[in-house]
Amino acid sequence: MDERVRQIDVSTVQERVYQELRNALYQGRFMPGEALTIRSLAVSLGTSPMPVREAVQRLVTENALVQMPNRTTRVAALSPSDFDEWTRIRAEIEGYAAQRATLRSTPELCKKLREVNDVFRKAVANEDSGGMLEGNQHFHFAVYQAAGSEELLKIIESMWLRFGPILAFVRNLPDSKVMFERGIDVHERVVDAMERRDPVAARFALALDIRAAAAWFRHHYHFESQNWGTGTKPLGAEVRAGGGPDTRGRKAQNKA
Repeated sequence: MDERVRQIDVSTVQERVYQELRNALYQGRFMPGEALTIRSLAVSLGTSPMPVREAVQRLVTENALVQMPNRTTRVAALSPSDFDEWTRIRAEIEGYAAQRATLRSTPELCKKLREVNDVFRKAVANEDSGGMLEGNQHFHFAVYQAAGSEELLKIIESMWLRFGPILAFVRNLPDSKVMFERGIDVHERVVDAMERRDPVAARFALALDIRAAAAWFRHHYHFESQNWGTGTKPLGAEVRAGGGPDTRGRKAQNKA
């Protein structure tokens, strides 16, 4: 080996690819049941296939992706009953995280949360569907990280990996802006409760945010009419090179 040059740490690239794919799942940039190929993802991410293959395998072990018998990989899908059950579980666990965060809250944290919610508000006003989903994720995880529990955060991350792709349908549902506008108001209720150091109110508001969004989705979306086994978006269309979030403007669709 030529000692005049140092080996490149490929683990850094692998981690960035993994984190970008996780964010894409969190923010609903892939459809439930969508087929993924290593080559297409590698092209979108600007990497070789190797780090993508490693990241995909990690997501398979986390049940976010599913390895099919024919060796293809698909985004995990939720049935209507799974959707309802995961909604109840999320409301309980994520509400508990908000309760913990309130007990640890500081004026600086509350200021940060309001700033994050203001960015979310602007995305909603501009009908930037990608920005809405990203802003919603950033607010929630700022709360969960403030809970100060790595194990709790891991549980929540696992739930979002399964639940996130359902959000992809929001872009094609009518009046999705209304749902997010309500979300802004509920986020403010969460921060208000944290400022008052009222953990019960913070837990209730966070759980309300999850349940209200799920109820809206249930009202507007007919599970039985959707083929959950196929994706409708170009493969890898919304992951980008460098492992950062895709912040390009994307207007919300107003078609059913």
